Amino acid sequence: MSEPKWVSLNPSELVGFLGPTVAHADLADARMLAETCHGCHGPNGVSMGPAAPTIAGFDRQYLIRVLQEFREDERESTIMGRIMTGYRPAEIRRMASYFAAQTWASADVQLDRVVVEQGRAIHEHACVECHQDGGRHQDRDTPRIAGQWPIYLLFQLESFRDRPTSIRQPSKMREALEALSDDDLGALAQYYASER
Repeated sequence: MSEPKWVSLNPSELVGFLGPTVAHADLADARMLAETCHGCHGPNGVSMGPAAPTIAGFDRQYLIRVLQEFREDERESTIMGRIMTGYRPAEIRRMASYFAAQTWASADVQLDRVVVEQGRAIHEHACVECHQDGGRHQDRDTPRIAGQWPIYLLFQLESFRDRPTSIRQPSKMREALEALSDDDLGALAQYYASER
């Protein structure tokens, strides 16, 4: 019986050999972590219900910051804080990367065109500086709000206005919202929902 022959790989060949497997494992791990979120935020982060936001395609740095704020109890929540305490920072980064790589899909809702136009006027007067391109602009400090569910948007706007310490926000946003009525916030929510 002959002796088995061992194949010797140098480190660069080993990385090349294992690379796709490792990358596939990372993707599978991120997808598995993200599946916990599907119940509220929908498959791949596209929300199917009006009370939870779509997070697919969100800015990765924004997601990391917000999820860490929930984890550290720095952001008011009903359930997100409890969920996020179960994740390590590295897992939060992987989940954020996963959702950031998903494709955005706007909520499909019926809107009142007159109210939408009222909201557009309020946006142009009070919000356009930060929420550019009809609320499509996003970065590490600003989430996409165009195409979100109007019920979710209204709840968030009311929270920002009525409980300003519940969620970290720029002073200019707090000042802009203080001057707006409930009807104004409802119009803004419909306007942003219309901007698909």
